[in-house]
Amino acid sequence: MDDQVIIRTGFNGPRLSGNGGYVGGVLAAHYNKAYGTGDDAVEITLRAPIPIETPMNLVREDAALMMRDGDTLICEARAGSVDHLQPPKPPADWNEVMQQDAVGGCGEGSDFQWCLVCGRGRGVGDGLRVFGSAQGQGGTSLSCYVPHANHADADGRIRPEFLWGTLDCPGAWAAQDPDDWRPALTGRMTAKVLDRPRVGERCAVVGWRIGAEGRKLYSGTALYTESGRLCALGHCIWIVLKE
Repeated sequence: MDDQVIIRTGFNGPRLSGNGGYVGGVLAAHYNKAYGTGDDAVEITLRAPIPIETPMNLVREDAALMMRDGDTLICEARAGSVDHLQPPKPPADWNEVMQQDAVGGCGEGSDFQWCLVCGRGRGVGDGLRVFGSAQGQGGTSLSCYVPHANHADADGRIRPEFLWGTLDCPGAWAAQDPDDWRPALTGRMTAKVLDRPRVGERCAVVGWRIGAEGRKLYSGTALYTESGRLCALGHCIWIVLKE
């Protein structure tokens, strides 16, 4: 195949590179189309920072789909599974969920203030505004999310690549050590969209820590609607940056 992908300005995580969750969702859609796998879970491995406003080639290699910027491998997609994940139950207190709108996310002074997913610098209808934080002594996170029409298909349901985005940042908040908030970047993400929420349908993202190995952190994330419907499920490996 000779398809190209361009990650446009505004779809960033770190200020000058693409958001890992969103880009993963974009590549997952191309993978499922290329291999005829419908809406199956896809594993995305990020190999290099994702350039903005740069045409990147999609190349099939064996059972994978590679995204390349010239000779540089940016990320790759393969068949994945989230069947092993055991997500927490959906939140019972939606006042607590929606309070995250005032206190959660990444604000001024953060490396991720302008992140598509969690940046508080992004306005309504621009960023996804998935605002959340670690809960208690860490190990779990809770985030609010209100889907916007700018991120929806004509039928009013949120596009899958944005749902991949919602599963991204909340996993880091759950996985990171409360005493070590060095930036962590998405290394590998596996996700599956089960039931896309509608515009304006209040949602929560719950994250939970799965484990750690050196600078690698492992998390799970689940997107629920206020009615308790599970919409998407993801597993992520994070790489904590060196000092």
